[in-house]
Amino acid sequence: MRSTTIRRGMVAVVAMALLAGCGDGDGGQPASNAPADNGVAALAPDEALQRATTAVKNAKSYRLAGDIDNDGQKMTLDFKMTGSDLAGQVSTTEGTVELLSVGGQQFIRPDEKFWAKNAGAQASGEIVKLMGDKWAKVSKKDDFSQLFDVANVEQLLKPEGTMTKGEAKEIDGVKTIGLVDGDKDGTLYIATTGEPYPVRMEGGQDAAGQITFSDFGATFDELKAPAADQVVDFDQLKRG
Repeated sequence: MRSTTIRRGMVAVVAMALLAGCGDGDGGQPASNAPADNGVAALAPDEALQRATTAVKNAKSYRLAGDIDNDGQKMTLDFKMTGSDLAGQVSTTEGTVELLSVGGQQFIRPDEKFWAKNAGAQASGEIVKLMGDKWAKVSKKDDFSQLFDVANVEQLLKPEGTMTKGEAKEIDGVKTIGLVDGDKDGTLYIATTGEPYPVRMEGGQDAAGQITFSDFGATFDELKAPAADQVVDFDQLKRG
């Protein structure tokens, strides 16, 4: 099978955080359920971004999902994350690949369309026959390991230029402040009440789209390694 370079590209990230808070009753009035201001709106852009990145890490788990249009290439992704483990899939016009990373081990399960595009018609038939519905275990040195980078939250939130403060905006009932990436014109919206989670990161003119973050702190049953008899070593596939 010929060497393959996986195309990567993501300038826009959207996120929805479920925020909760409580208030004290005052003068016999009912307690407010509105989350308190977290001070992010008053911070410099770099400080606000650091607060958001720290909040995601402290949440331990979350979900990210959405669509991105990068140079005419549409990419759809949906991942559930717990620490460095993840389970989900990424789809482009070249096919769909399920991804699973548990305990530092990475597994992929591409569809036939993906193999045909990246391995060639003849080789893809042999690979599909060998794999069936099993997972292929890949080394982090393999090109296909790059697919997992699309769900790297630190890279998703990292600006490519100098950030400036954008407009305040209410998104799905959550008050946010925007941080605009000067180089790419993308905007990251961070919650200004409750935990300072990223709420939305929208693409600019060159890469339209958005991805949502949600389910902070959730437990995901999908995040477990497949049984040994459901795994094919990727080196074996390449020999095939």
